[in-house]
Amino acid sequence: MKVKLLKRLRRNGRNQIEIYSITKEEGITVGMCYGYNSDSYQGLFSIGDTEEEVKLKASKIYIELYLKSINTK
Repeated sequence: MKVKLLKRLRRNGRNQIEIYSITKEEGITVGMCYGYNSDSYQGLFSIGDTEEEVKLKASKIYIELYLKSINTK
């Protein structure tokens, strides 16, 4: 049960942002255009991050927000 919940939360977290384009110079990611629904996901990208790293950061934020919402109930 816990594994299924964690997988679902990670998947939902990755889907909170939509990556539109990636700019690379000499193989290094220097820019990324992405959209998000909440200001919590603002500023996820830093130079050198891959698409997967940015989505991982989004999933971590989503899980933190989910846990906060459970703890406040």
